[in-house]
Amino acid sequence: MKKIGVVAFLLAMACNAKKDYSVNTHLSAQQQVAVMDKIIRYVGRAPEGVTFEERFYPAYDSFYMEQASLHKFDAYYVDGSTHYFLVSRPAPSLVNKRVATGGKLVLESDKIAEYEEVFRTWKMVPDTLAKREMFLFDKFVKGESLTPYETRNSNGVEYIEFPDDLNYYDKATRQWKLKPLPVTLPK
Repeated sequence: MKKIGVVAFLLAMACNAKKDYSVNTHLSAQQQVAVMDKIIRYVGRAPEGVTFEERFYPAYDSFYMEQASLHKFDAYYVDGSTHYFLVSRPAPSLVNKRVATGGKLVLESDKIAEYEEVFRTWKMVPDTLAKREMFLFDKFVKGESLTPYETRNSNGVEYIEFPDDLNYYDKATRQWKLKPLPVTLPK
């Protein structure tokens, strides 16, 4: 009977064990570069005046290499075929601020089969971002709702900028879009 109690205790501890989100645990340095190269045209800024489709043209390779150098993996986790990522980049500001994006992808034959950006934070000073982004990433990986941390629900504490009342992520096209505004016709 004692053995069953010990096994149950160990199982409970294992279930509650903190997940390891260290990028180096899940990806070698070479793999980090390879994954960033795969996602940068989605998560990075596009050159001015370039359409979404044009982002993938070889003429923009050097631009996206520069974008990749500005981004860093802050967390990574693999669960089966799903890769969860958290990347950040410098944000325009008078003081040092960063913005983070959390998402997930599935790789098949070394190509992205599925890709989704689930949240983008407000720009924050690095210390604040580090705490809030990891808090959000942990909830995201565990499958918990992030709705309480969206701007409309966060009681003035800035966590998630997107999605919001106007913006959503379209998995089919792999880009952030504006929600259609309701049309009201005059009577």
